[in-house]
Amino acid sequence: MTPKAVVELLDRYIIGQDDAKRAVAVAYRNRWRRKRVPAAIRDDIVPKNILLIGPTGCGKTEIARRLAKLANSPFVKVEATKFTEVGYHGRDVDTIIRDLLEAAIGLVRQRLRKQHEAALNEAVEDRLLRALQESLGSVAAGAGGLEMLRERLRKGELEDAFIQVDLTPPASGGGRGGGGVIDLGGGGGPQGPVLINLERLMSGKRDVRTLKVREARPLLEDAEAERMFPPEQLIKEAIAATEQDGIVFIDEIDKIVSGGRGERSWRSGDPSSEGVQRDLLPIIEGSVVSTKHGNVNTDHILFICAGAFHSVKPSDLMAELQGRLPIRVELKPLSRHDFLRILTEPEYNLIKQQQVLLAAEGVDLEFTAEALAEMTRVAEEVNRSLDNIGARRLHAVLERVVEEVSFSAPELVAAAQRERQAAAAGPEEAAAAGAGAAAGAAVAGEGVQGSGEAGAAGAEAGGPAAAPRPRVTYVIDKAHVERTLSSLLQKQDLTRYIL
Repeated sequence: MTPKAVVELLDRYIIGQDDAKRAVAVAYRNRWRRKRVPAAIRDDIVPKNILLIGPTGCGKTEIARRLAKLANSPFVKVEATKFTEVGYHGRDVDTIIRDLLEAAIGLVRQRLRKQHEAALNEAVEDRLLRALQESLGSVAAGAGGLEMLRERLRKGELEDAFIQVDLTPPASGGGRGGGGVIDLGGGGGPQGPVLINLERLMSGKRDVRTLKVREARPLLEDAEAERMFPPEQLIKEAIAATEQDGIVFIDEIDKIVSGGRGERSWRSGDPSSEGVQRDLLPIIEGSVVSTKHGNVNTDHILFICAGAFHSVKPSDLMAELQGRLPIRVELKPLSRHDFLRILTEPEYNLIKQQQVLLAAEGVDLEFTAEALAEMTRVAEEVNRSLDNIGARRLHAVLERVVEEVSFSAPELVAAAQRERQAAAAGPEEAAAAGAGAAAGAAVAGEGVQGSGEAGAAGAEAGGPAAAPRPRVTYVIDKAHVERTLSSLLQKQDLTRYIL
């Protein structure tokens, strides 16, 4: 994909922040370019790592996450504050690369299974048929017995039949990172990893189980995939994918920075602060990390670091670390207009998510334009009064607005159902059901809008051709938003609100 196409795709999910989108799009395209240059110069071309600077909730993490999905690359997101300097109790930074390799193994396994899906399904079907023949005995005997079983199996008629399956893992060729090998040493260290081969310890034991066909199928798929794709091949491809296409997103990097550029600021012994920078430096610069599956070279892994940098500046980072983050992009704080776009424009925006959730109950949720504008105004005001958490404030505001209908949705649909049935039965029953529906709406709360119209629509749809379950329209207007969110704008003791 061209950089322009990458930006257009990111625009479907992320509002604004054009500079950051352009930076990651160019970094993504440079990977494609590097794979097409002469081999003599390819190893000398290293990725230009990125430093995203911006307040919380402005889209830093989402940009990196969407880029990884787009590239179908191994991706891991970590927080810098979770790591400690080597020699202290806690996670060391080498675990970042080990986690990235595990993500790559999962991606490669998924890709291989998709590429060989037909062969995998055929092998699983053959094993199921053999097991069914043994289970049914003479019933499946005869020339046409196997084909009859195959046809019934494909139609799903034998899903509850019990069969015996042998799930003993195939013997691997041994070696580092092979099947049945576990790591007892955290994946590496000064003395290297401690590995135990389970196959050697458990030799002679077979794993034979009696299961239903529906239960045995996923287990047989895993067993056949392990047979078709040996662990050695899987790990070899995963290491290559990690080294050439891996993406590491390090969030909250400003939290391991101390103010000032003096010698004392980064040579301190604080295990949760500047020491982590010194440990990150060789990984970002390029080094070899030992894992239980083999060594991983980090020279061409793309690192995207992000932080708010409220109390410190990017220049407070170690000079060597600054040099390894040459591309700096400052993301802009979100405005009320941005909030409105976030609610309505992305492909799977927050409003659409709530509408889909309630549609499963039979409730058609609608928002007026004034209601959306009021929600964004409240989100901006609360961000200004309390901590500014950016677009994440919209999640809390929206949940409070739809709380009533989320709680009372089953009762609203049940009331509409009773009204429809009564309307089909006769006028007296319809009047009684209408009173019951009104009472149900009153119990549900004053925020119910348009429930009478929904009941009338349900009555008109009554009869033999009517849908078995009525739809209820629930309209949220500005008055509803003001009533549910009014307490947030009170100036006294705002800290007591979870928003």
